[in-house]
Amino acid sequence: MKTLQTILIVDNDARVVEEIARGLRQHTPFQIHAFTNGTDARAALQTTRFDLIITDWKMADVDGVTLIRQAKARSPETVTVLMSAYEMTEVKTLEDDWIAHHYLNKPFLMDDLLSIVHAILPPEPTSPATPDAPHVLKVVLGGDANVGKTSLIERYCTCTFDPQREMTIGVDFHLYDLKLEQVPLRLIVWDLGGQERFAFARRAFYRGTQAVGLVFDVSNSTSFYNLMRWWRETREFLPNVPIVLLANKTDLPRQVPRDQAEQIAQAWGTPFFESSCASGQGVNEFFDALAQRAWQYARQKQT
Repeated sequence: MKTLQTILIVDNDARVVEEIARGLRQHTPFQIHAFTNGTDARAALQTTRFDLIITDWKMADVDGVTLIRQAKARSPETVTVLMSAYEMTEVKTLEDDWIAHHYLNKPFLMDDLLSIVHAILPPEPTSPATPDAPHVLKVVLGGDANVGKTSLIERYCTCTFDPQREMTIGVDFHLYDLKLEQVPLRLIVWDLGGQERFAFARRAFYRGTQAVGLVFDVSNSTSFYNLMRWWRETREFLPNVPIVLLANKTDLPRQVPRDQAEQIAQAWGTPFFESSCASGQGVNEFFDALAQRAWQYARQKQT
């Protein structure tokens, strides 16, 4: 019998804890542990392994950052969400440590939190809740910082391009509904921060992935040479999951010839695409291929 996944909720405000716990119990199958102080939550960490921790930042006894660090030390695979009514820039940009997988500013809607929880702990990919519900597929985008992963997702989901788009801090996710073979699918696309200091954050998000897109910037040869590191990291956590290779920013002067990238793709046995977020060229084709391979992988695992 499969063990239910567990969620820890911590906030000094009893009303916040009660509302979050009620919403999660109504809309998810997970075990919920809720506390109104960091001391009791820290004690719970000693006896229970949590899949997800949702904690307030500034609490009277033990602050959320301290709680998360202690949770990480005990269980590196635990995913964490830090929430606060205060600006969290100082926490997000700490140079010496990665803190949370996701940040949530108060006040927020319960639907916003449910979207985060469902993305972090998605249901079985081939078992929708109702006949009309979409099958949920999880894919991740890996690659160095500034190769355009977030812009790719924005272009695919909204058909827009923002050249001033901010760099992803740690990880972020996006939802997109589509159909393949007349089957409704919901693609959860995780955008993994490319900086080395976020490597710890990335490891937890490979779990449950059905396909990976590795992205490099054709105008930056270093991002191409670093693909081998990304390939090794992906294969460490996902030895059999399909990978799709993408050369992005083809509208810029090239440092990486197409034939050189094609040789890597051929050696790895992966499909290869090129794209430009500025023009939109190749973006849909890349995500369609990623979704197709994720769906094929999910069905193969079912048989």
